[in-house]
Amino acid sequence: MEFNLVFEVYFMIHLQQYLSLEQQSQVIQACREVARISPLYTPKMPSGKPFNCQQTSCGSYGWISDRSGYRYSEIHPNTGKQFAPIPEIIYNLSKSLATQIGELDYIPQTCLINYYKSSGRLGLHQDNSEQNLKPAIISISLGDDAVFLVGGTKRSDATKEILLKSGDIIIMNSESRLLFHGVKKIIPGTYNLLKSGGRLNLTIRQVY
Repeated sequence: MEFNLVFEVYFMIHLQQYLSLEQQSQVIQACREVARISPLYTPKMPSGKPFNCQQTSCGSYGWISDRSGYRYSEIHPNTGKQFAPIPEIIYNLSKSLATQIGELDYIPQTCLINYYKSSGRLGLHQDNSEQNLKPAIISISLGDDAVFLVGGTKRSDATKEILLKSGDIIIMNSESRLLFHGVKKIIPGTYNLLKSGGRLNLTIRQVY
């Protein structure tokens, strides 16, 4: 598929409706298979406050948040077992995208899967738990539309709203790798791709 750059700020790339409906369905099915091995759960912030979304991970590592802080672990916090491997369709897609932006040695080591119900949201944050902060972050949106916020390298910087639709992909690389970003709100009923409604967001990263 042709790689079309349709939005760029600080070299952040927004690919609108990059995935076909068939590809979206295949990725969702792959996520369901992951969840059977590594179930969704509601993480807590270091303060003890629960997140406004559920999550799980797949790959060699999973992103964890609890009273001990933010970190990566090889073990699912609820099952005590290793996370499911990254499904081939997700692994190959992320490798292909990384290659097209010039990151030929990109290694997808983890895929964080966030499930947002209609009331879900995610506050402004940086993705900085990885030991290697140079490889791109690749984010895939599936299901209902979401209002995505992206700011600058400081939390106090002004933010811009971007409407993310099912099949959209955001790539944060180069200068955009450490931009503050978050999910302002979900727009329910906009794209009923998931049986239960809501939105899935997949974030693929190289940790080391």
